Amino acid sequence: MLDVALVSLIQDMSEKAGVEGTIQYWARVGESLAKRMGKEAYMGWPSFNVALREGRTAFSIEGSVTALTDLAITDVDGDVVGYIYALETCVFNPTIVRIRYSVGELPRADSAVAEEYNNSVRDTAVCNFCVIHQRFREEVAKNISIAEQSLDCVQLANRGFTGETKITEDALNKIGINPEYVRSLLRNYACVYAILMRGARMKGDGEESD
Repeated sequence: MLDVALVSLIQDMSEKAGVEGTIQYWARVGESLAKRMGKEAYMGWPSFNVALREGRTAFSIEGSVTALTDLAITDVDGDVVGYIYALETCVFNPTIVRIRYSVGELPRADSAVAEEYNNSVRDTAVCNFCVIHQRFREEVAKNISIAEQSLDCVQLANRGFTGETKITEDALNKIGINPEYVRSLLRNYACVYAILMRGARMKGDGEESD
């Protein structure tokens, strides 16, 4: 019953508020959830990664997240300013499975919202629920500090329920990660993103004026 209601909600929002309105609503849902998680502070990346593994950080709410510590992100000086993280299974996957079994398919608005998000915000959505995920992570990152530095979260790649993928090669090139390696991660993970210190000067930034 709840799955049928969710299908109706997505379609109804799209029809009444348009796909743009649906994107704005899901974004607000992600923001609101992030604000309720509160602030966190860590001495360094090791303590943050341990908290993530043990489910003690807001990023853990999405499910099983792995810190790929072999994929350290370094700045122009060679200092580690972040890591790549991978979500094993989308938290909405059980919902999508139940919808497909009970209703038959996701509403037309699902693909419409994802397409509009890709065209107007960033090309990183494989379904309408990606809007919630990605805004949630962006806002959560703002509430977490490592070594007294606030964070950014950058979406890198994700795989949809039917196998379609999105890979943001510009972001990967900027942080110095091979896109083909990240593509291979999607065999085992649903979503891949970077968490890094805000304002870090990356090698892919190019020359900046004073």
